[in-house]
Amino acid sequence: MKTFFLFIHVALLVLATPNISCAISSSEVTYGGYLDTYYAYDFNSPKDHERQYTTQPVRHNEFNVNLAYFEANIRQKKTRGRLALQYGQSVTKNTVFEPHQGTTSGPQDAKIFQEAYIGTKLGEKTWLDAGIFLGNIGAESWISKDNWTYTRSLNLDYVPYYSSGIRIEHQIDQKQSLQFQIFNGWQNMSENDQSKAFGVQYKNMLSEKMTFTYNNFFGDEKIAGTQPRFRGYHNFILKWLVSEKWQYLYAFDWGHQAQQQNTGLDSWLATTLTMRRVLKTDQAVALRVEYYNDRHQLNVITHTPNGFQILGASMNIDQNLDETTLWRTELRGFSSVDKIYPRGSHFQNKLDGFIVSSLSKWF
Repeated sequence: MKTFFLFIHVALLVLATPNISCAISSSEVTYGGYLDTYYAYDFNSPKDHERQYTTQPVRHNEFNVNLAYFEANIRQKKTRGRLALQYGQSVTKNTVFEPHQGTTSGPQDAKIFQEAYIGTKLGEKTWLDAGIFLGNIGAESWISKDNWTYTRSLNLDYVPYYSSGIRIEHQIDQKQSLQFQIFNGWQNMSENDQSKAFGVQYKNMLSEKMTFTYNNFFGDEKIAGTQPRFRGYHNFILKWLVSEKWQYLYAFDWGHQAQQQNTGLDSWLATTLTMRRVLKTDQAVALRVEYYNDRHQLNVITHTPNGFQILGASMNIDQNLDETTLWRTELRGFSSVDKIYPRGSHFQNKLDGFIVSSLSKWF
């Protein structure tokens, strides 16, 4: 373990300094880690224990690791950065479509880094970062403990978990911030075409209890087996902390992509409402309803007549065992227009449901 931390420290020193003589003190580097273990049971009992149309939990009727990572963070007056190395079933699932171009790219490389970026301060309120980042779209993190529910919502499962490029972050005032990104594409560290994509994030604290966030994406992207076509994506988030006990999170997403044969656009949409009730300082429950409609199969491919049209709901129970240990249990179900969910070895179900229990620890 000491060797691992030493490796991260040295790597960050090299990244953060133009020459090795410009040292970073140990007080300016902090270390951390996270382990999320789970057991999930899918009521359809899919073949090979592999659940479909989700990134977490991936495996049915087995104990496994959803996500584990070790991190090192730099925080200086004019320099910042994070290096996080990861492992887990969600990592494997999320990187399976990473472009494999030539001999120096592919999922085997993409799954190593959760984040690996270094940043420099351009002004009093402006930062420039370069490297690999967690995705900028959505109100939910890849790290489940930071979310109100254990599993990510459908609209968050089908947007980039990570991106590779540069970003500029500017604090407009005490309530507003703006972020601009240029990256390789829609969740890919390696390039799969000749163009770059860009995205914007605008965040506004409307009041002490309410925050509005807008994220977007624009760039040429491929649908499996087709030529790249222009894609746009818009994500609207309203977070309302009514009181210490009642909290609400609403998201509406709309995506569009140029048609292959015509000059028009096809689109898809998703929306989610999550309500959280804090019972005690160490207990909480969350209820979620969601809807996803990608009938043109632009973002989620089912090879069925009506595509990916899903209505879902879930209930989540949280129990903090101590300040750094969380036990969560979630019951979640989906209803599809087409028979897309596997039951045994055949895709013959419109319904899917599962229960998952997780024990996670961080430091």
